[in-house]
Amino acid sequence: GQFCLDHKLRTVAAYFPIAGEPDIREFLNWALDNQVRILLPVVAGESLNWVHFDGKTEFGELGFDEGTGKPAPLSSADAAFVPALAVDYSGNRLGKGKGYYDKALAGSKIKTIAVVFDEEILMQIPAEPHDKKVSAAISASKLLWFNR
Repeated sequence: GQFCLDHKLRTVAAYFPIAGEPDIREFLNWALDNQVRILLPVVAGESLNWVHFDGKTEFGELGFDEGTGKPAPLSSADAAFVPALAVDYSGNRLGKGKGYYDKALAGSKIKTIAVVFDEEILMQIPAEPHDKKVSAAISASKLLWFNR
């Protein structure tokens, strides 16, 4: 939450956590209570649509909870908090391999912050030239900025 206040973020894209991902539900509740608008992804086939989170969830296409709300363009977000399996000190992000976030963020100027566990911040991970680097990584104990 302090990150949003420090950087004057009024609208952020985030995610509703599933098993194995950092649990950011406390942050989502904080944001709703502090008038920070949250955009959450909804899986639609091979891509993500975004909704202005209303605080409720429903079972999504892939069998896990997704946020509900009115459709909203990702471009209206000041920053995007995205889950990652790992991130390295060059800003490379390892996702789950489906490329949902890479596709959604392609061509966008939104600052992207990978949300990871402390042990998922690694010296180096494999990356392809088309992979979009993240602006920062945040964990329970660290905030790292890359390519500022």
